[in-house]
Amino acid sequence: MSDLSHLQVLELSGHLAAAACGQLLQGFGARLLRVPVSAPGFELDADEDAFYHQGKAKAVLAYESAEFAQRLAQADVLLDGAGHGVLAAAGWSAERLRALNPGLVLVQITPHGQAGPLAAAPASDLTLYAASGLMRSTGSGEREPLNARPRIVELTGGMNAFFAVMAALLRRTREGGGDCIDLALRESAMENIEVALAEYLANGKIARRNGDQHAMVPWRTYPCADGEIAALGGPIRHWLKAAAQFEAPALLSEKLADMGGRIAHRAETEALLKPWLATRSREQLFHWGQQQGLAWAPLRSLPEALADPQHAARGYFHERVGADGQSRRLPSAPFRPERCAWSERSRGAESWSTRSTTEPLPPRGGGVGERGDFDSQAAPFAGLRVLDFSHDWAGPHAARLYADYGAEVIKIEYPRRLDGMRGGYPDKINAHPRFWQLHRGKRSLTLDLKLEAHRAVLDALVRDADLLIENSRPGVMARKGYGPERLRALNPRLVTVALSAFGASGPYASYAGYGGTLEAASGLQSLTAYAEGGPAYRVREMDVMNGLMGACAAALGLYCRTLDGQGQWIDVSECETTAWFVAPLFAEAARHGQPPPLGNHHPQWAPQGCYPAAGEDQWLTLSVRSEAEWQALARRLGGAGLASDPRYASAERRRQNHAELDARIADWSRGRNAGESAALLNADGIAAAPVASVADLASDPQLQARGWFAELDAGLRLPGLPFRLARGGGAVRSRGPDLGEANAHYYRAAGQEAALPSLNPAQLGTAYARD
Repeated sequence: MSDLSHLQVLELSGHLAAAACGQLLQGFGARLLRVPVSAPGFELDADEDAFYHQGKAKAVLAYESAEFAQRLAQADVLLDGAGHGVLAAAGWSAERLRALNPGLVLVQITPHGQAGPLAAAPASDLTLYAASGLMRSTGSGEREPLNARPRIVELTGGMNAFFAVMAALLRRTREGGGDCIDLALRESAMENIEVALAEYLANGKIARRNGDQHAMVPWRTYPCADGEIAALGGPIRHWLKAAAQFEAPALLSEKLADMGGRIAHRAETEALLKPWLATRSREQLFHWGQQQGLAWAPLRSLPEALADPQHAARGYFHERVGADGQSRRLPSAPFRPERCAWSERSRGAESWSTRSTTEPLPPRGGGVGERGDFDSQAAPFAGLRVLDFSHDWAGPHAARLYADYGAEVIKIEYPRRLDGMRGGYPDKINAHPRFWQLHRGKRSLTLDLKLEAHRAVLDALVRDADLLIENSRPGVMARKGYGPERLRALNPRLVTVALSAFGASGPYASYAGYGGTLEAASGLQSLTAYAEGGPAYRVREMDVMNGLMGACAAALGLYCRTLDGQGQWIDVSECETTAWFVAPLFAEAARHGQPPPLGNHHPQWAPQGCYPAAGEDQWLTLSVRSEAEWQALARRLGGAGLASDPRYASAERRRQNHAELDARIADWSRGRNAGESAALLNADGIAAAPVASVADLASDPQLQARGWFAELDAGLRLPGLPFRLARGGGAVRSRGPDLGEANAHYYRAAGQEAALPSLNPAQLGTAYARD
C-alpha cells in the first residue's frame, strides 16, 4: 500500500478551498464522502463543480443525525468548509470532536480564522484577494486594481490545507493523536506576497502597481508579429549571448552589459528589443529564446494551451464526463509521483464506509497519554532532514515550509552562481529581506561538486536525508552526479521532488521557466484583463503557488513512505500546475473558445467591483451575493427608490446595468475611508474590504489580534505562518542564513574538516553579473 486508500475523509464543502483539498486527497487514493454545505460568496459553477468534485461520493446529512456522528467517529480527516462557527453552533465543537475521535485531523477553513475582530466578517474571493494585499499589485497603475481570474485565495488555501493534513498525519503516525488546524484563507493567501511584506517590514519599501513592469529588464511580455511573447532576460548569465543576435549593437554596450545597467536604462533597453521582436512570431521567438538558454514563452490563450504539443506528449488533458452527463476537457494530476498514482475514477457512497471490526486501522494512535495528546509540542516534521537544492522562489518556498514546521533544512549553495534572491552585489549577499524570508529557519552549506571532498560531504548528507527538493532543468542534477538513480542508490528512503518549468518529459523538457514564463505559456495570464481586447495582466502569484504544490508533493511522498518504507521521485511540471489553477476554464475554452475577461465583476452576482476611496490609490471592494444584500447596499447608496428600481430587480438585471451601478457605488465610496466603508457594509452582511497595501497589513487589527507576524531578535519582523496547529510546532525560528554559516558543522560531521571552503567575495557569482 503506497497511496492514501486507507484514509477516510469527510468533506464539508461549499467553497473551493475545501473542495480542492478534498480533490487532492481523493485523487491520490483517499476514500472521501462529501457533505454539501451552503457557502454564500464562494459557490462553484458547473465546470468548477465537475472538476473539483469529480468522483466524490456525496451524502446529505443533518449535523444532529446519528449517521453524521458515526461518520465523524470513523473519519481520519474532517475538512470543515461549512463556515465560521457553523459546526460549533450545531454542537460539534473542536473539543467534542476530539472526544469522539481522538485521532481525527480537523481542518477549519474560514476567511479570517477562528478568532479576532473580523473572524465572523462576510467575505468573497474578491474581497479576500483585496484584503490579503494581493490585489494591490495586479492591473494598471493608472486605474483601479484588478481581480485575478483564477481563484487565487481559495486555491492557495486548498493547497495549504492539503499540506497541513499531511503534516498532521505524519505526526499522528509518529506520536498518535489527531490535530485541529486553523486555516484563515486571508493569512494563507498572504504567502503569495511574502517578499513584498518582508521588504516592507525591514526597510519600509512599498511597491506600486505598475502594470506588468518587472524590477529586472527585460522581464515581461512584448508585442511580436502575431501576439505577445514573454521575453525574460534570465537566466541572466545567458543574456549577452542572446543579445548579440538582436541586430542592435547598442545592447552590447558597456552600460547595458549587466542587469544593473539594464535596470538603470530600462526604456533604452526595451526600445532596442522591440523592433526585432515585432518581425517574428510567438513560436519562433519561444523556441529561439529557449535555445539561447532564456526562459521565454508565448502568451497563449486557453484554446492554444489546450493544443500545446507539450501537454499532448505528456497526456495532461483528458475528457471527463461529469455527474451532469456532460463531457469536459480538463487537466489531470497536478504532479506525478512514481508510486502513488492519481486516479479520476468515480467512487460511489459505499467507498466511504464504516470500518468493520476486522479491518486494520491505519496508523493513527489513540490520541491520549504522554505522546498522543494535544499538549505535544514536537513539530510535525521534527527529526526530518531536507536538502534544498533549489533557487529563486518556487523551490525555496517549498523547502521553507518544512523549516517552518520543524524540519532541519539545509540550503545547498554554489558560491560561483549564487541564488538570485541573495541579490546582485557581493557586499550585500547576507542583507536582503527577501532572502531572510524565503530561507528562514534554514542552514546554509556551500559546495562545489567538482571537488571530491565536497561530493563526500553531500554523499553523507544524502544518506541521512529524508527529502530533497530541486528546481533545475531536467538533467542538471544528473550531470552533477546526483540524478534519481544515484540518489536512490545512496538512500532508497529518500523522497525527491523535482520542480521544473515543463516537466521531465516531452518536447519542452529542457526548457527554462520563471513565473512570467509559466503564466504566459499555460494560458493563465490571458484571463486577467479589465475588458475584452484589453491587455492581459500577470497575477504574480505563480512562484509561491507552484512552490506550495511542490511542498504538497513532498508531503505526500513522505507520508507514503511511512506506509512501506520506500522513497520516490516526483515530477512537478510548473506549467501543468499553473494550468491546474484555472482547470475548469479549460472546459469552457474547449466548448466555446477563449473565456471573456470579467474585470472585477462576477459571472453571477451583481454588483461586484473595486471602487475609489478617499486618499491616493485607496480602493474599496465589495460583492453582493443575494437579494437581501442588494437591498442593504441600495439603502446605503440611495434609499428606497434605488432598492425598488426595476432596472436592478434581479442579479441578471443588475449585471445588465452594471456600469450604472458601478458609477453609483463610486460616487458613494469616493469621499469615504475604505476601511470605514468596509466596516459599515460588513455590518450590513455585505462582503467588503479595502485593497490592502503591505503597510496596511503590517498594522492590521485582525492580524495583530491573532499575533500573525513573527518577531525575531534585533527587532526583525517577518510574515507569519499559513496555518496553525493546535498541537503546535509551527514557528519562524530564524531569518535566512548567512552564506556558508553551517559549513564547519556539516563538513566536520562528514569527516572533511580539511576541505572547508573559503568564501572570497571576489569569487562570488552574483545575480547581476555578466556571463
